[in-house]
Amino acid sequence: MADTTHTATGQMAGYLFQPDRALVFLCSCKNNHSVSIELIDDVAAIDEIGNVVYREQDKSSIQTDGQPYKDRSKDLWNTLLIWATDIKNGNINPDIIKLVCVTNKELEDKSLIKRIASAKEGKEVDEVIVLLKTAARKPPKTLKETITKVLADEEVLKKLIPLIHLLDSNSLEERNEEIASQLGLNDDIKQDVIMDLRGWLNDSILIQLDNGKAPVVKKTEFNQRVQKARQNAGDKKIKVLAKRFLQVEITKDNIAEAKEKMFVKQLELIQHYDKENIIIDAIDDFFYSEHQRTLLVLQGDITGKELLAMDDTSKERWKESFRRKMTQYNVAMKEEQLSALAYEIYDTTIGSYTAKIRGNDTEPYFTKGSFHKLSDALEIGWHPHWEKHFTKE
Repeated sequence: MADTTHTATGQMAGYLFQPDRALVFLCSCKNNHSVSIELIDDVAAIDEIGNVVYREQDKSSIQTDGQPYKDRSKDLWNTLLIWATDIKNGNINPDIIKLVCVTNKELEDKSLIKRIASAKEGKEVDEVIVLLKTAARKPPKTLKETITKVLADEEVLKKLIPLIHLLDSNSLEERNEEIASQLGLNDDIKQDVIMDLRGWLNDSILIQLDNGKAPVVKKTEFNQRVQKARQNAGDKKIKVLAKRFLQVEITKDNIAEAKEKMFVKQLELIQHYDKENIIIDAIDDFFYSEHQRTLLVLQGDITGKELLAMDDTSKERWKESFRRKMTQYNVAMKEEQLSALAYEIYDTTIGSYTAKIRGNDTEPYFTKGSFHKLSDALEIGWHPHWEKHFTKE
């Protein structure tokens, strides 16, 4: 069951190699390009006015000693015939095209395809044509017609050979690294983003095939998916914001400093039998939340604007709670009653509420710490007369 030499397994590997190569190319092609799979070539790129600017032939092997593009292989000579015919018929513009042979296997240094790919000047090209003729001696019957057609017009070969490039040893690991490099993905999100993009591209291909269309993907569509994939990966990280994963040390000096902050002074106005521990917990939540907010922004997982959007939603929560509780207020209330109402406003606002970033729940300390940040900036308050007690500088 584990024998990967089975024909169907090899064919599947070949089919999957092409969309993966298309994914790699989408990472680096221009924004006005579209990339096709199995339409013009295994992979090809078309610019905004319909010019084919890139063509790629992909050959993979699952054999340990596999050598695609061997000197007398169908892979090599069929590829040369396809491109030579298109040059002769005017379907390839040598001035704008790049032709690439790609394989997942490492090829021998003396192989004919490597000599072809390195030949760019007249003398080098002439030498390669001689090598082609040498390799064509006594061809197998299955290749005789193909080889004859390839060698029939040397002028076409002289135009073709300098256009050909080779990329070998293009393993899955190599492709993943190239995708990550081209998109600037850090290690934290690399795997998630690449898996997302592979799934999206395969879905796109299947949908187009199901509708009877050859798969074509616009670079602009790809860019949009990259942005969404990054966001999805960031969302996944946002969900793992637990205190036990953070290395935050709160010193006595930190606590002393915090007690002079506005969010603590606001809490000092509430009335509750456990007020001292409420304040201690608030200081703890404030520092953990501040540490995590800074870390997430620095790592690029979220933006400052997204934090502001979360804070705006939290302010709306406070506003609704404040107004609802203030229906209990009357001007004859004594300070003790006002302080009790302050705790109700605080508890109603923060209790059973979860702040969200891009629709994702945050941890309790993050929610509470964000409210304390707002109260520290005097954007919100707990005491019915909080604005009279505190003045913004």
